[in-house]
Formats: sequence, C-alpha cells, structure tokens
Amino acid sequence: MERVDPRAAICSTAAAMMVPPPFETIQQIFSDNCVTCHSGVDDLDLSSGSAWRDLVNHPAPAVESCGGTLVVPGDAQASYLMQKLESDHPCAGSRMPQGDILPVPLPACVIALVRGWITGGAMNAPADGGTD
Repeated sequence: MERVDPRAAICSTAAAMMVPPPFETIQQIFSDNCVTCHSGVDDLDLSSGSAWRDLVNHPAPAVESCGGTLVVPGDAQASYLMQKLESDHPCAGSRMPQGDILPVPLPACVIALVRGWITGGAMNAPADGGTD
C-alpha cells in the first residue's frame, strides 16, 4: 500500500483550487512546515503576520552565500525560495524543509501551490489590499 504524505492534504482544499492560490493557503503551508525553525528569527520569520514581509522582494538571509531575492512576484524561477524548496543541492545550505538529519521535501502539489502563488504575483492577504 502506498503511503500518502499528510502534508499533501492542503492540495485538495477549496482555496488550493484557486489560481493563484491565496496567501492564506501559502501561510498555512509555512505554518505547518516551516515555522518550527523560521519563527521569531531575525533573518527569516515565516510566522503569520511576518512571512509575506520577510519574503516578497526581500533579499535572502546573509548566511545564504549566493544571495538573491527570496520571492520575486511573478517570477518563480528567479525566486530563491523555489530553489530551496525544489533543489536537492541549492547554491547554499540544504533543501527545505529540513528534518532532524536530512531534508524532508514537501509533496510536489504543495510546491506547485507555492510556485503558483509566486507566478500569480505573490499577493498578500486581501485585508491588506493585496500589497504590503
């Protein structure tokens, strides 16, 4: 029997079916998979209320020697976040999210949601009018 990754459950939600997915869906991905390490830290805080500000048009943390911009609205290929989520060998550090010893890559459908959000303009929550 094939084991289904429970992290893929978000892919079947109504919000995930929207193109592009709303930031609330992306924030849920960060909350479920990233904030254990990336919360309340100076270089990258992916917790609710901080993630959009710390990602969109924001430079990669200084420890990432190759630099770049974490999220370039409309350009997933130029967004360093996608390299960290998709590449087994990003230009610095390791693939995210990180497990206890090795990376624990997100399911492909979850990565596709993040890619779709970036490609769609990386908009913020509507309460903010879709901008910072």
